[in-house]
Amino acid sequence: MLQSRLSQEDWIAAGFRALAKGGSAALRVEAIARDLKTTKGSFYWHFKDLKAFKSAMIAFWKEQATHGIIDELEELPKGRNRLVALIEKASSTPDHYGGNGVEPAIRDWARIDAEVAAALLEIDVKRIAYLQQELKHLGEIEMAHARLFYAAHLGLEQLARTTGQRGEVERLLLLSLMQKQ
Repeated sequence: MLQSRLSQEDWIAAGFRALAKGGSAALRVEAIARDLKTTKGSFYWHFKDLKAFKSAMIAFWKEQATHGIIDELEELPKGRNRLVALIEKASSTPDHYGGNGVEPAIRDWARIDAEVAAALLEIDVKRIAYLQQELKHLGEIEMAHARLFYAAHLGLEQLARTTGQRGEVERLLLLSLMQKQ
């Protein structure tokens, strides 16, 4: 039975699941439509073409995985609790959007797509600047600390992908924060 009335976000979520599972080569209209149990016509109702779809995915990722998280965190008091919440949010992508495999898949995709690479650079710079700002509240003012913290997060995500230990990223980063108390 075919699925009806899919939204643009349903397609984007399916795109992220495909990306996390099969890399950028899996971003094919027909395959994603098949996974959604719908027709390609539904895709073209929401997107002009595959390029527009990929651009929408990247825009959605930038908004949800960075700007949205930062906006949510701004409601918390500055300091250690905000940083702990940042680690928790950054370490858990809902399975509906590809789970924790989506961020490494975006990084792989950026190696072969200039638009994705530009978006990734923009987001990495924004995330590091935000992290630096948050570390200032803990007395850690050097950019190097923010870059190391972010690099540890990215590396631990990759490690979790190969070892299957999803909670390891969160646990190790939280332990590092607790050591500073």
